[in-house]
Amino acid sequence: MLTFHSKPSLPIIKTAMISTLLIGTVQLMIGCDSQPLSSNNDGIAQTNTAQTNTVDKDMAKNDEVSANLAPTDSGAMDKTQANDAAYLSDEQIVSPLGYQNLSFGQVITPELLSSLGMTKAKGDNEQCYYVSNPALSYVDKEYGDRASVLYQIIDNKVALISIQDPSITFYKDINIGDSATAVMKAHNDELDYEVDKYAVDGDYYSLIANVNFKVIKEGPLGESLKDENIEVNNKQDKLPLQIEYHIKGGQKLSDSTIKATEWIADNKNLLKGEVESIDIGIPEAVYLVEGCS
Repeated sequence: MLTFHSKPSLPIIKTAMISTLLIGTVQLMIGCDSQPLSSNNDGIAQTNTAQTNTVDKDMAKNDEVSANLAPTDSGAMDKTQANDAAYLSDEQIVSPLGYQNLSFGQVITPELLSSLGMTKAKGDNEQCYYVSNPALSYVDKEYGDRASVLYQIIDNKVALISIQDPSITFYKDINIGDSATAVMKAHNDELDYEVDKYAVDGDYYSLIANVNFKVIKEGPLGESLKDENIEVNNKQDKLPLQIEYHIKGGQKLSDSTIKATEWIADNKNLLKGEVESIDIGIPEAVYLVEGCS
């Protein structure tokens, strides 16, 4: 009797069918993936090309704009930036910000003066007096031992800083001993000329510059400027300030103040002498003829 063995053949058929299906599936997947991949590559290439063209156009446009810009005076810009940076960053320079932790308009108390090592000058005037740092002094040929810097206090606030020592740095690059011509140059000739009250022969006079304000209305001759007559240019500045250069060894040009707008070249060329001291402060303090006396 014949015996049929059918079971062993079934696994073989199943295995063959599964293999065929797997091969077909793999080929189908490869066929499907290959076409989109090519499309994506083409799209990326086109995008990169478009971006490159845009960048090239932008660079060309920037080059064209740069080429058409007006030339600038880099020397003048550097000097202006240097001057601004100097008095904004260095407390060792006398400037519109003050000097060594004291600023204009700052309220002064005995405790503050003590903490800064400042001493008050002798006097009975409590509304107007001077303070200085004993550690900051120099020897003057004519006057002997003197304070390098004086602070004038009016109504318990810093009103003026006076430089007497040639070694003290001023933000306008003018020092004690510099010529009147150098002062005029530092301020582009925009200064007022005023003969000292007691200098009959004109040996002593002042050159006065407005720092951060313009005059709206002129007051009587010789009278200090009032707040209502001036306009502060920089709103960050709390107070209008002026600079007064005290010049010795000069000659008299006029019995009264000559305004900058009235100056003529002949008068300016006659200016002689050198800076004896420099004051910077509010107009009320600058125009005090007798100081705190």
